[in-house]
Amino acid sequence: MEFRQLQLFVAVAEELHFGRAAARIGMAQPPFSQQIRRLESELGVELLTRTSRRVALTAAGSRLLEDARALLARRADVIHSVQQAASGETGTLRVGFAASSAFGVLPDIVLRFRTRFPKVKLELDDSETLDVGAALVSGELDIAIIRAPFRHEGLTVERLLQERFVLALPARHPRARQQVVALSSLANEPFVLFPRHSAPGLHDLVTSMCLGAGFSPNILQEASSWPSVVGMVEAGLGLTIAPASSQALCPKGVVFRPLSGAPGHAELVVAFPGTRPAPAAQHFRVLAHEAVSRSGRRASD
Repeated sequence: MEFRQLQLFVAVAEELHFGRAAARIGMAQPPFSQQIRRLESELGVELLTRTSRRVALTAAGSRLLEDARALLARRADVIHSVQQAASGETGTLRVGFAASSAFGVLPDIVLRFRTRFPKVKLELDDSETLDVGAALVSGELDIAIIRAPFRHEGLTVERLLQERFVLALPARHPRARQQVVALSSLANEPFVLFPRHSAPGLHDLVTSMCLGAGFSPNILQEASSWPSVVGMVEAGLGLTIAPASSQALCPKGVVFRPLSGAPGHAELVVAFPGTRPAPAAQHFRVLAHEAVSRSGRRASD
């Protein structure tokens, strides 16, 4: 018994007329009738009673009509489900991100993705111990948004956003009254930073900028999450240098000031295995670029 035979049977069972049923399917009547006879032979039952005046369903035919409709509907559902999975509209998308990438950017991307692809389950991983590059290569992650510099064999890395650095300091700090703070003037200030292993690119960039300004940063405190970092800054335990987008997530007791003498830029990149991401990851990638573009923070070349 084939799905095609069931389609033909449903047509004749609903029309109760071989000629109309054949025309509905787009077949000549003789081969149409042959297919129905073949189905009856395969099942070993009579599905239709035929006279010169009428066609009627037998008890077996009525039972098959109900089941055939259910099978054909289920078949259509399966085909649709498979097609949705192939196009990235269902399934699970595993996204890795560094703590610093959550600054104002990731929430917008996630919101856009959930709105457009509500049937895709998003799994976000910002684990400090996660090796993002290895996780992408092994398939543990499908795509990641992380801070540059980031390079890994077997991955494609695209710049998503480039932004300036700013200084975050307690609102009561004397330098909070300055409109612009010179990086070189911070040589004797205590700093709060991410541990290097949690954001190596960002950590090295901040450190190299300080060295370029003539001093090595005096890192007195480390915190793995941005809320913890700014919490320590607000408590007066130190200052921190962060991407400008970090201002979107800031307590009232912390202020931000532009830095002079800080030539570096914070870059956010999107990384995925191979040369083209899987369908759901591709949707996420496109929406990530779209979110950055529409926010007016285009990645600069």
